[in-house]
Amino acid sequence: MRRTTTGGPVLRRTVVLLAGALLLAGLFWLRPGEDDRFARSAPQMEAVARTLGKDQVLKRQTIGVLTFDAVYWDGDAVVFPLTNSHLAYIWSPGRRPGDTSRLRGPWYTLWSDPH
Repeated sequence: MRRTTTGGPVLRRTVVLLAGALLLAGLFWLRPGEDDRFARSAPQMEAVARTLGKDQVLKRQTIGVLTFDAVYWDGDAVVFPLTNSHLAYIWSPGRRPGDTSRLRGPWYTLWSDPH
């Protein structure tokens, strides 16, 4: 009697590759988005904003789970420009800075497109 195979090693490799691709896609899909990362970092960012001196500039800082090129005062607001992005978070408890979008409370976002 002859044994019939339905793919053998080729089928197993295909199933393993497919499972690996699905796992990677799931991990990418479930990673925290920028809003989640901001929500987790906002309390620490506000603490930095409240203690930062008016003439002080913090170079390349990781606060919470976000990394910023610098943190500095611009008028009456503290600016947190994200590294490798055109997005900046702005903490301004007194008023809304011009050309920004309200995020929540005293937080705003600024999208600067160089083009």
